[in-house]
Amino acid sequence: MNDVKWFLMNDGKVSGPYSKDDVDLQVKIGPAVLIWGRGQADWVAPDRWNQLLKETDSSARRGKSNSDRFWKIKVSGQELKPMTHDGMIEFLKTQKDYNGILLWTDGYTDWKEIFQIHKIMDELGVSRRQHPRVPIMGNLQCEGATGNLQARVLSISEGGLGITDAPNVKIGEKFKITLKSPNLYSPIQATAEVVYVGSDSYAGLKFSSLQSESKSAIIEYVKKFTDLKTQT
Repeated sequence: MNDVKWFLMNDGKVSGPYSKDDVDLQVKIGPAVLIWGRGQADWVAPDRWNQLLKETDSSARRGKSNSDRFWKIKVSGQELKPMTHDGMIEFLKTQKDYNGILLWTDGYTDWKEIFQIHKIMDELGVSRRQHPRVPIMGNLQCEGATGNLQARVLSISEGGLGITDAPNVKIGEKFKITLKSPNLYSPIQATAEVVYVGSDSYAGLKFSSLQSESKSAIIEYVKKFTDLKTQT
């Protein structure tokens, strides 16, 4: 967990990335901040963040003693036969796109996207993927064949969005979306498909098409964080 980069939200403004020590210092200065890191389903208060750190560290220690356990993999909704950890990593390295790939093993309460599992991301080098995911705050309007919905956006990349407060969406659903965020200079207009749904109202959307102006707005926003990351 010491390698994870964290982002802070204070009065609607997102900043980061920070190390854990940096976050501890920022919390002492302004305890009202919210914290988000790779794999979290939502922005959390400092007390909850510290609790999540303890739970993750405990889970990591259990994982070291169960390195021979089997993993299940879903690719575009199709479940493959169970694999060892090493076999899973070798299989994942052959995949060009991790969108739509979900993982499960003993101890998990639900299937997880690869980006939610820090250790596997590091082994695959997903943190250096083509479309880096960064935090954002915003409201999403979705128009679909089964109706309209609203959700909150937690993260964004050139490839898609991570959203919450969307308990009824299903994998494979397609939407026409509009994202409005104080962190972007213009609204995002796109079509997107649901590629991941968690038990905690979190969902992952992959852009099917993206207007050029919207793509430029995302690239500019993401670049701010990737430039900062090279300095940390």
